[in-house]
Amino acid sequence: MNKIVRRILIGALAVSIPVGGSIFYFYNKGNSENNSEIKEDIDKKDKDIDKKDDNVNHPKTDAKISNPHKEVIDMFRKGYNNQEIVGVISIPDTSINSVVVQHEDNDYYLNHGLVNDENVEGAVYLDYRVKINTGRKNIIYGHNGDSELLNVPFNELEKYYDQDFFSNHQFINLEDEDGIGIYQIFSVYVEVNDLNYMYLNFKTDSSWLEHINYLKNKSMYDTGVTVDETDEILVLQTCSHNENYAKYKNKYLLVIAKRVKYE
Repeated sequence: MNKIVRRILIGALAVSIPVGGSIFYFYNKGNSENNSEIKEDIDKKDKDIDKKDDNVNHPKTDAKISNPHKEVIDMFRKGYNNQEIVGVISIPDTSINSVVVQHEDNDYYLNHGLVNDENVEGAVYLDYRVKINTGRKNIIYGHNGDSELLNVPFNELEKYYDQDFFSNHQFINLEDEDGIGIYQIFSVYVEVNDLNYMYLNFKTDSSWLEHINYLKNKSMYDTGVTVDETDEILVLQTCSHNENYAKYKNKYLLVIAKRVKYE
Protein backbone atom coordinates (compact mmCIF):
# COMPACT_ATOMS: atom_id res chain seq x y z
CA MET A 1 0.00 0.00 0.00
CA ASN A 2 1.43 3.37 -0.92
CA LYS A 3 2.11 5.96 1.79
CA ILE A 4 -0.75 8.25 0.77
CA VAL A 5 -3.34 5.47 0.91
CA ARG A 6 -1.99 4.27 4.25
CA ARG A 7 -2.18 7.77 5.76
CA ILE A 8 -5.75 8.12 4.57
CA LEU A 9 -6.68 4.77 6.11
CA ILE A 10 -4.94 5.51 9.38
CA GLY A 11 -6.56 8.93 9.59
CA ALA A 12 -10.00 7.53 8.85
CA LEU A 13 -9.49 4.83 11.42
CA ALA A 14 -8.43 7.30 14.08
CA VAL A 15 -11.59 9.38 13.78
CA SER A 16 -14.12 6.62 13.12
CA ILE A 17 -13.39 3.78 15.54
CA PRO A 18 -16.08 3.67 18.22
CA VAL A 19 -15.40 2.58 21.77
CA GLY A 20 -17.23 -0.51 22.88
CA GLY A 21 -17.35 -4.28 23.02
CA SER A 22 -16.96 -6.68 20.14
CA ILE A 23 -17.29 -10.31 19.15
CA PHE A 24 -14.17 -12.28 18.35
CA TYR A 25 -14.25 -15.35 16.14
CA PHE A 26 -11.92 -18.21 17.00
CA TYR A 27 -11.68 -21.70 15.58
CA ASN A 28 -9.75 -24.53 17.23
CA LYS A 29 -9.82 -28.07 15.94
CA GLY A 30 -7.57 -29.64 18.59
CA ASN A 31 -8.25 -30.59 22.20
CA SER A 32 -6.15 -29.43 25.16
CA GLU A 33 -4.63 -32.83 25.84
CA ASN A 34 -3.35 -33.30 22.31
CA ASN A 35 -2.13 -29.73 22.19
CA SER A 36 -0.09 -30.29 25.36
CA GLU A 37 1.56 -33.37 23.89
CA ILE A 38 2.38 -31.54 20.68
CA LYS A 39 3.81 -28.60 22.61
CA GLU A 40 6.03 -30.90 24.72
CA ASP A 41 7.34 -32.58 21.56
CA ILE A 42 8.07 -29.22 19.92
CA ASP A 43 9.81 -27.95 23.08
CA LYS A 44 12.01 -31.06 23.18
CA LYS A 45 12.98 -30.64 19.52
CA ASP A 46 13.72 -26.95 20.08
CA LYS A 47 16.05 -27.79 22.98
CA ASP A 48 17.90 -30.36 20.87
CA ILE A 49 18.34 -27.78 18.11
CA ASP A 50 19.56 -25.21 20.64
CA LYS A 51 22.26 -27.61 21.84
CA LYS A 52 23.48 -28.08 18.29
CA ASP A 53 23.48 -24.34 17.73
CA ASP A 54 25.70 -23.68 20.77
CA ASN A 55 28.78 -24.54 18.76
CA VAL A 56 27.85 -22.33 15.82
CA ASN A 57 29.13 -18.75 15.58
CA HIS A 58 26.09 -16.71 14.58
CA PRO A 59 26.56 -13.16 13.32
CA LYS A 60 25.35 -10.53 15.77
CA THR A 61 22.58 -8.25 14.56
CA ASP A 62 20.20 -5.73 16.05
CA ALA A 63 17.96 -5.72 12.98
CA LYS A 64 14.30 -6.52 13.61
CA ILE A 65 12.34 -8.52 11.07
CA SER A 66 9.18 -6.57 10.27
CA ASN A 67 6.28 -7.05 7.91
CA PRO A 68 4.65 -3.70 7.04
CA HIS A 69 1.60 -5.42 5.55
CA LYS A 70 0.91 -7.44 8.68
CA GLU A 71 1.38 -4.29 10.75
CA VAL A 72 -1.33 -2.54 8.73
CA ILE A 73 -3.80 -5.43 9.07
CA ASP A 74 -3.03 -5.82 12.79
CA MET A 75 -3.58 -2.09 13.25
CA PHE A 76 -7.11 -2.40 11.86
CA ARG A 77 -7.82 -5.57 13.87
CA LYS A 78 -6.84 -3.78 17.04
CA GLY A 79 -8.58 -0.52 16.13
CA TYR A 80 -11.90 -2.13 15.23
CA ASN A 81 -11.48 -4.87 17.87
CA ASN A 82 -12.17 -7.45 15.15
CA GLN A 83 -9.94 -10.43 14.42
CA GLU A 84 -11.91 -11.24 11.26
CA ILE A 85 -10.25 -8.43 9.32
CA VAL A 86 -8.17 -10.06 6.58
CA GLY A 87 -7.22 -7.25 4.23
CA VAL A 88 -7.75 -3.86 2.62
CA ILE A 89 -9.17 -3.29 -0.86
CA SER A 90 -8.64 -0.10 -2.84
CA ILE A 91 -9.04 1.22 -6.38
CA PRO A 92 -6.63 4.11 -7.05
CA ASP A 93 -8.20 7.53 -7.69
CA THR A 94 -11.62 6.43 -6.41
CA SER A 95 -13.36 6.51 -3.04
CA ILE A 96 -13.10 2.72 -2.78
CA ASN A 97 -10.63 2.14 0.04
CA SER A 98 -12.02 -0.31 2.56
CA VAL A 99 -11.15 -2.88 5.18
CA VAL A 100 -12.12 -6.45 4.17
CA VAL A 101 -13.51 -8.95 6.67
CA GLN A 102 -14.30 -12.67 6.48
CA HIS A 103 -16.75 -14.70 8.60
CA GLU A 104 -17.64 -18.38 8.66
CA ASP A 105 -20.52 -17.72 6.26
CA ASN A 106 -21.56 -15.20 3.61
CA ASP A 107 -24.54 -13.84 5.57
CA TYR A 108 -23.18 -12.25 8.75
CA TYR A 109 -21.57 -9.17 7.22
CA LEU A 110 -24.61 -8.41 5.10
CA ASN A 111 -26.04 -6.68 8.18
CA HIS A 112 -23.10 -6.31 10.57
CA GLY A 113 -20.41 -3.66 10.54
CA LEU A 114 -16.68 -3.84 11.26
CA VAL A 115 -17.23 -3.60 15.03
CA ASN A 116 -19.75 -6.47 14.88
CA ASP A 117 -22.70 -4.13 15.41
CA GLU A 118 -25.98 -4.73 13.61
CA ASN A 119 -25.75 -2.34 10.70
CA VAL A 120 -27.82 -2.11 7.53
CA GLU A 121 -24.73 -0.93 5.64
CA GLY A 122 -22.97 -4.19 6.39
CA ALA A 123 -19.29 -4.48 5.49
CA VAL A 124 -17.05 -5.36 2.57
CA TYR A 125 -16.30 -9.06 3.00
CA LEU A 126 -14.48 -11.97 1.42
CA ASP A 127 -16.29 -15.18 0.52
CA TYR A 128 -15.90 -17.64 3.43
CA ARG A 129 -14.78 -20.43 1.10
CA VAL A 130 -11.51 -18.82 -0.02
CA LYS A 131 -8.28 -17.46 1.41
CA ILE A 132 -7.37 -13.90 0.52
CA ASN A 133 -5.07 -13.51 -2.52
CA THR A 134 -4.83 -17.31 -2.75
CA GLY A 135 -6.28 -19.82 -5.18
CA ARG A 136 -7.85 -19.35 -8.58
CA LYS A 137 -10.71 -17.11 -7.48
CA ASN A 138 -11.42 -14.61 -4.71
CA ILE A 139 -14.92 -13.12 -4.38
CA ILE A 140 -15.59 -9.94 -2.40
CA TYR A 141 -19.09 -8.66 -1.63
CA GLY A 142 -20.33 -5.21 -0.64
CA HIS A 143 -23.59 -3.26 -0.57
CA ASN A 144 -24.54 -0.60 -3.07
CA GLY A 145 -27.06 2.17 -2.44
CA ASP A 146 -27.94 5.82 -2.55
CA SER A 147 -24.74 7.53 -1.44
CA GLU A 148 -26.77 10.22 0.35
CA LEU A 149 -28.42 7.63 2.57
CA LEU A 150 -25.87 4.84 2.85
CA ASN A 151 -22.13 5.10 3.34
CA VAL A 152 -21.18 1.96 1.43
CA PRO A 153 -17.83 1.73 -0.41
CA PHE A 154 -19.07 -0.18 -3.47
CA ASN A 155 -21.35 2.67 -4.61
CA GLU A 156 -18.63 3.83 -6.97
CA LEU A 157 -18.55 0.51 -8.83
CA GLU A 158 -21.62 1.84 -10.68
CA LYS A 159 -19.28 4.11 -12.61
CA TYR A 160 -17.86 1.06 -14.43
CA TYR A 161 -20.88 1.11 -16.76
CA ASP A 162 -18.87 3.85 -18.47
CA GLN A 163 -16.00 2.44 -20.52
CA ASP A 164 -14.07 5.69 -20.19
CA PHE A 165 -14.15 5.32 -16.41
CA PHE A 166 -12.86 1.77 -16.78
CA SER A 167 -10.02 2.96 -19.02
CA ASN A 168 -8.79 5.25 -16.26
CA HIS A 169 -9.42 2.86 -13.34
CA GLN A 170 -8.35 -0.57 -14.52
CA PHE A 171 -6.53 -1.80 -11.42
CA ILE A 172 -7.62 -3.06 -8.01
CA ASN A 173 -5.27 -3.43 -5.04
CA LEU A 174 -5.94 -6.12 -2.43
CA GLU A 175 -3.59 -6.05 0.55
CA ASP A 176 -3.25 -8.94 3.00
CA GLU A 177 -0.79 -9.78 5.79
CA ASP A 178 1.98 -10.72 3.37
CA GLY A 179 1.70 -8.32 0.45
CA ILE A 180 -0.50 -6.62 -2.12
CA GLY A 181 -2.21 -8.35 -5.02
CA ILE A 182 -2.66 -6.07 -8.02
CA TYR A 183 -5.53 -7.05 -10.30
CA GLN A 184 -6.43 -5.77 -13.77
CA ILE A 185 -10.13 -5.65 -14.68
CA PHE A 186 -11.10 -7.73 -17.73
CA SER A 187 -14.89 -7.90 -17.47
CA VAL A 188 -17.78 -5.73 -16.27
CA TYR A 189 -21.38 -6.86 -16.49
CA VAL A 190 -24.69 -7.27 -14.65
CA GLU A 191 -25.88 -10.78 -13.87
CA VAL A 192 -29.62 -11.36 -13.47
CA ASN A 193 -30.03 -15.14 -13.36
CA ASP A 194 -26.77 -17.11 -13.63
CA LEU A 195 -24.71 -17.57 -10.45
CA ASN A 196 -22.01 -19.54 -12.24
CA TYR A 197 -19.51 -16.79 -11.41
CA MET A 198 -19.60 -17.96 -7.78
CA TYR A 199 -18.44 -21.49 -8.62
CA LEU A 200 -15.01 -22.36 -7.24
CA ASN A 201 -14.17 -25.98 -7.99
CA PHE A 202 -12.39 -26.52 -11.30
CA LYS A 203 -10.63 -29.84 -11.79
CA THR A 204 -8.71 -29.04 -14.97
CA ASP A 205 -6.95 -26.08 -16.56
CA SER A 206 -9.23 -26.36 -19.57
CA SER A 207 -12.39 -26.10 -17.48
CA TRP A 208 -10.90 -23.09 -15.67
CA LEU A 209 -10.00 -21.39 -18.95
CA GLU A 210 -13.48 -22.05 -20.31
CA HIS A 211 -14.93 -20.44 -17.18
CA ILE A 212 -12.88 -17.25 -17.23
CA ASN A 213 -13.42 -16.85 -20.97
CA TYR A 214 -17.14 -17.14 -20.26
CA LEU A 215 -16.85 -14.33 -17.70
CA LYS A 216 -14.84 -12.22 -20.13
CA ASN A 217 -17.29 -12.72 -22.99
CA LYS A 218 -20.19 -11.52 -20.82
CA SER A 219 -18.56 -8.11 -20.39
CA MET A 220 -20.74 -5.18 -21.47
CA TYR A 221 -17.77 -3.78 -23.42
CA ASP A 222 -14.43 -5.06 -24.66
CA THR A 223 -11.78 -4.28 -22.05
CA GLY A 224 -8.96 -5.40 -24.35
CA VAL A 225 -7.51 -7.53 -21.53
CA THR A 226 -6.73 -11.16 -22.37
CA VAL A 227 -6.96 -14.13 -20.00
CA ASP A 228 -5.43 -17.62 -19.92
CA GLU A 229 -5.51 -20.76 -17.77
CA THR A 230 -2.76 -19.50 -15.44
CA ASP A 231 -4.76 -16.46 -14.32
CA GLU A 232 -6.05 -16.04 -10.78
CA ILE A 233 -9.04 -13.73 -10.57
CA LEU A 234 -10.90 -11.39 -8.23
CA VAL A 235 -14.66 -10.87 -8.46
CA LEU A 236 -16.29 -7.81 -6.88
CA GLN A 237 -20.04 -8.19 -6.45
CA THR A 238 -22.64 -5.57 -5.54
CA CYS A 239 -26.27 -4.90 -6.40
CA SER A 240 -26.94 -2.99 -9.60
CA HIS A 241 -28.99 0.21 -9.41
CA ASN A 242 -28.89 0.84 -13.13
CA GLU A 243 -32.37 1.58 -14.48
CA ASN A 244 -31.81 -0.83 -17.38
CA TYR A 245 -32.06 -3.73 -14.93
CA ALA A 246 -34.85 -2.38 -12.72
CA LYS A 247 -37.35 -5.05 -13.83
CA TYR A 248 -35.17 -7.89 -12.52
CA LYS A 249 -35.50 -9.18 -8.98
CA ASN A 250 -31.83 -10.10 -8.77
CA LYS A 251 -29.27 -7.95 -10.52
CA TYR A 252 -25.63 -8.14 -9.53
CA LEU A 253 -22.99 -5.80 -10.87
CA LEU A 254 -19.76 -7.75 -11.30
CA VAL A 255 -16.33 -6.24 -11.75
CA ILE A 256 -13.89 -9.04 -12.51
CA ALA A 257 -10.10 -8.76 -12.64
CA LYS A 258 -7.04 -10.98 -13.05
CA ARG A 259 -3.98 -10.80 -10.84
CA VAL A 260 -1.02 -9.29 -12.68
CA LYS A 261 1.35 -8.82 -9.74
CA TYR A 262 1.84 -9.69 -6.07
CA GLU A 263 4.33 -7.61 -4.14
